[in-house]
Amino acid sequence: MLAAGLGVFAAGVAGAAGPSRGHDLFSGAAPLRGTIVGHANALPPQAARCVNCHGGSTAGPTAAAASAASFGPLLTRTSLTQPVARRGGPPSRYDRATFCRLLRDGIDPAYVIIPRAMPRYEISDADCEALWLLLVDPGRS
Repeated sequence: MLAAGLGVFAAGVAGAAGPSRGHDLFSGAAPLRGTIVGHANALPPQAARCVNCHGGSTAGPTAAAASAASFGPLLTRTSLTQPVARRGGPPSRYDRATFCRLLRDGIDPAYVIIPRAMPRYEISDADCEALWLLLVDPGRS
């Protein structure tokens, strides 16, 4: 019985880390805690939403967001996983680990520090994976 209960719990945790959780984080339906470099206070949750700057992403949660002009780069499977020269650095591509490092520390795969306008997030491994799955494999369930 305990094993069955643990199996149900594990399935629920695994499901929480999928693209639907990523969608909630991207859109702000689930809050992200982020700060701007050099500031001690966390941003208000509505200011830390991914959609605010990456709204033109094909992974954007709504038609309105998809039509909004993006301040940040377009976030798609191709733009993240194919080798691209970014910000004058050598060609690089993201994987889940480098994507999560970027969100937490502001360092891209080529070890280029991103602009301070991008918040640095306090994000769990599961939530970071959920965002990654939304962007690179949105059809995964």
